Amino acid sequence: MALKEQVANVYGVGINNVGSYQVSGRPYCATGSLSADVDTITFPTVTKEIVVLNRDDGSDDMYVYFHTDSTDANKYLISAGDQHTFPTKCKQVYLSSSATVDYTLYASLTQIPAARMYAITGSGVTE
Repeated sequence: MALKEQVANVYGVGINNVGSYQVSGRPYCATGSLSADVDTITFPTVTKEIVVLNRDDGSDDMYVYFHTDSTDANKYLISAGDQHTFPTKCKQVYLSSSATVDYTLYASLTQIPAARMYAITGSGVTE
């Protein structure tokens, strides 16, 4: 087999590589407290799934979104005491609240370098 043919058959991790998402992800955990501001969580590699828990025991909501220019309609509401699972690939997520809210974020990470992830924009994100 020629060297050129061998190089063409190299299989590796990537954004559109199914195997990169079929295997179990590497765990990533973050906790924080929002206080009428925005927390930006930047992942070391591309995510496979994200779970966000609003740990507020009162009535304060929080929002999760995937671009700093997301419209209010494209921010996902998580009510006090609730959690939401996002089976999505991204390299960053934004959390905000108009009150003081504690949160926990769990992510399942792929081996795909974050630099390979494209910017998430368009319908359902920034429009």
